[in-house]
Amino acid sequence: MQLWYFFLGGGWGMFFVLGFALVTLAQAVGFARRPDLGRRAALDALSRATLCSAIGTVCLNLAAVGSRVPAHLEWASSPKLPLIVMEGIAESLAPAIMGFAFLALTWMLAAVGHRRLASELG
Repeated sequence: MQLWYFFLGGGWGMFFVLGFALVTLAQAVGFARRPDLGRRAALDALSRATLCSAIGTVCLNLAAVGSRVPAHLEWASSPKLPLIVMEGIAESLAPAIMGFAFLALTWMLAAVGHRRLASELG
């Protein structure tokens, strides 16, 4: 699957997930470079915003699949109905995949910041 198709499959909410994720990642870079408790608190809050945007977008996408598939009566009688629903669910999970990948990178950088902070304090 190409990245752009993956992004488009996740719907317009992917822009929110990407926006929050990039801000969170930038905060993690700042925390890794110059760790302090204020930066850590901001990193926690931004991580929650990224997580909530990813989960909210998945819910939005699943709701779209749940309402659009029944709205097309030709799909209801199609033998491909399970495939249509499976593709919709797969596309609906794209925001979670992207959001969690960015959060994994974020907290890997945060680990560097924590290591530096521990050596400064201790």
